[in-house]
Amino acid sequence: MPALVQECLIPCKDDCTFTPWSKFTACSSDCDTTRSRRRSLTGRSRKRDKCQDAEVYPQVETEPCPCEVFTSQPHGNWSDCIIRGAPSQLQLGMPSQGAARECGQGVRLRAIACYDSTGRLVEPSRCSSSDWKYTYEIMDRGYIEEPCTVPCPFDCKLSDWSSWSPCSSSCGPGVRVRSKWLKEKPYNGGRPCPKLDLRNQEQENKKD
Repeated sequence: MPALVQECLIPCKDDCTFTPWSKFTACSSDCDTTRSRRRSLTGRSRKRDKCQDAEVYPQVETEPCPCEVFTSQPHGNWSDCIIRGAPSQLQLGMPSQGAARECGQGVRLRAIACYDSTGRLVEPSRCSSSDWKYTYEIMDRGYIEEPCTVPCPFDCKLSDWSSWSPCSSSCGPGVRVRSKWLKEKPYNGGRPCPKLDLRNQEQENKKD
């Protein structure tokens, strides 16, 4: 059913008249700020003292800005370890191939995402001012990093040849032996050890 009654207003001669309120000013990106809007007296109202009373007829209104909360948090998995640095930083036992490094100390990266209060993904710059969990520099580049290590491969290590053993015979033909033994097993994909059996040992027959 259509409305049968509607409010109306006819200004009286002594009423104060104003322009319509302006739009509210824009809010900055920071929280705890305010925005305002204004209106002005019109016509004869500008000359009436009672219309100048700001407590009764305010010409400026101020209200708190809506404070949007943005939070940053890691997104996705860590990258593989990225090796950086010059050959002078190579560890003992680490193979060097020119300026290339394939193992040792490095960094791994992980993306940083910025979310609004509804969980929606927004520009990372939004978090740089409202969320100080990460610095502006980190939010601007969009990722965090942490140290990591790529283990270096170490080859099998054998001893030097031992001294010759005494001759196996006190007289006549005999055998004396020298050998190598295992000093360090290979690890992290290093070169494996040869089999340490008689086929790898040197033998010599002697007569006293």
